[in-house]
Amino acid sequence: MDALGSLPLDVLDNILSRLHIHDVVRTSALSRAWRRRWESLPTVGLLNSPGIGASDVDALLLRRTAPVRSFRLATRDRSWSPTAFHDWLLHLHLRGGLRDLELTLRYEFMYQKLNSCLFSFRELTSLKLYCCGLPNLPAEFAGFPNLKTLHFSMVQAQSPGGRGIATLIAASPVLQEASLIDGKLIGDGPDEDWVIRGSNLRKLTIALGHKYGGRIEDIARLEECCLFGPNYAKYLMRMAHVTKLSFYCNSILSTEVDVLERLPFLFENLRSLVLGVNFCILSHILATFCLLRSAPVLEELDVWVFSDGTQEMKTDDEFFDAQWVNHMFAKLHVVRMKKVSCLCNEMLLIEFILSKARALRVLSLTLASNSQFSIEEAITDITEYPRASPYAQVIFAGREPECANDEWNGFVDLSAELSDLEDIQTSGRRSLDTVNPRRRQRLNGESVAQLQQLEEQLLELEKEEEEHHMRRMQALNEMDQESENVFRHQEYIISTIEFLSKQCNLHQFSLPPWPGRPSMLSSHTATTGPGDTPVDPVDNADVHVDSQEDHATLDAADAHVGSPTKNVANGAPNGFADSPEGHI
Repeated sequence: MDALGSLPLDVLDNILSRLHIHDVVRTSALSRAWRRRWESLPTVGLLNSPGIGASDVDALLLRRTAPVRSFRLATRDRSWSPTAFHDWLLHLHLRGGLRDLELTLRYEFMYQKLNSCLFSFRELTSLKLYCCGLPNLPAEFAGFPNLKTLHFSMVQAQSPGGRGIATLIAASPVLQEASLIDGKLIGDGPDEDWVIRGSNLRKLTIALGHKYGGRIEDIARLEECCLFGPNYAKYLMRMAHVTKLSFYCNSILSTEVDVLERLPFLFENLRSLVLGVNFCILSHILATFCLLRSAPVLEELDVWVFSDGTQEMKTDDEFFDAQWVNHMFAKLHVVRMKKVSCLCNEMLLIEFILSKARALRVLSLTLASNSQFSIEEAITDITEYPRASPYAQVIFAGREPECANDEWNGFVDLSAELSDLEDIQTSGRRSLDTVNPRRRQRLNGESVAQLQQLEEQLLELEKEEEEHHMRRMQALNEMDQESENVFRHQEYIISTIEFLSKQCNLHQFSLPPWPGRPSMLSSHTATTGPGDTPVDPVDNADVHVDSQEDHATLDAADAHVGSPTKNVANGAPNGFADSPEGHI
């Protein structure tokens, strides 16, 4: 505990904020020094604390002796009242010093406005709201001078919603990241004129899915943008400097193609482009080529395919060739296509990219879960396509899982948020951080290299396994051959002994038991020297058989051994067999 207590406060706070709040409070029992330490921690993290009630949050906030720097809370209990959130916000406002606020309410609270004191936290650096209603901006709103991250998901902005959001962003001079996802802008329509301004904005996500008004001012520092909506092509008119763009062509109206064709500039810095395309609709295909022609330095292309299976027009090679311009695909080296159904228009795009992209290194494909094509059929077709790049490789990454059919999932990075929110709404128990939703694997250049490395390792393992199998088979064959040799030698020895027994008139001679199989006639086995004639241990208990050394000087033709039985019957003295020397 001394080692843990000696950690810097921010490190200790980071560790304890990941625990259940009950475990954090229990640290007061560790020692006298820890008795009230939890009350002074800067973070109140209740995302990992399922099972707590509104009264627990009340007690927790009232016991604290230090200002709260970070407050993160997710609703669980259906009995929680919206007024409880009003009280907690007021308490935090009165204590002051709050810098990080994250609230995740239940879905039905989306229409409940938070307390207007929300706009009084001038020290906020991060504001994240899920499933709640924004109050109207007060007339005296002075902005968030320190706010760097703004994230609204399933948030309802009061009328005029669009103007209110634009004012909020403009009043945050150091804001770097803003996200508006699946929200509602009350009182806003496609003809409303409001402007998003942000001199320091680096990343912007607008994925509302409805026709809203507004436009974007030229944001010089904007690097990354994601647009999802039916009339959002207009926002591209002021994004000439982006380096990464995600655009959902599948959601746009057919009239938006004209907007894209009239883009007054090229995306000179655009290196990564993520597109959602329905290849069954001609206007979406045209919108795709408008963006491809406007990205001369594009290096990575991700295409999320959302085809419903009914093509309103089957394109051909002439159609695709008509979309070509000289600078298209000049630096393109990685293409990733997800949820491919292998329809005619999709396959033509694959062939078009392979035949035109001279710097292409990798084209990876993932089939849709409901595709009628098999991977083998797709491979057969694609391997016949000509390739402009001698280094181009086509990698098949299998099929998308069934859960990946949602149009939102994967394209806009909402899979974690929406799955977590849905779980909280239905169960009312689990916290955001304890939920593990399925996420799509984003196949980037690094993962492609890892995939290739894994394939090489797999081939090496298969080769080693085959070699090991061959060595084992060879060893087994050698063992079989050795066994055959042993049996042949055994038969030869037995036949030789039988022949010698007949020649020497050893009629009562019998072989000793095979090694490992002791004789049933005696508890011990008679032993003989090397080369001696085996002797039966019963019939020759008192018979001495001279060893091979005694005949070392004798010729084999002169050696004669009388029958042991005969020698005993003839009354050989002391029961010994007559010596071979007596027969010389």
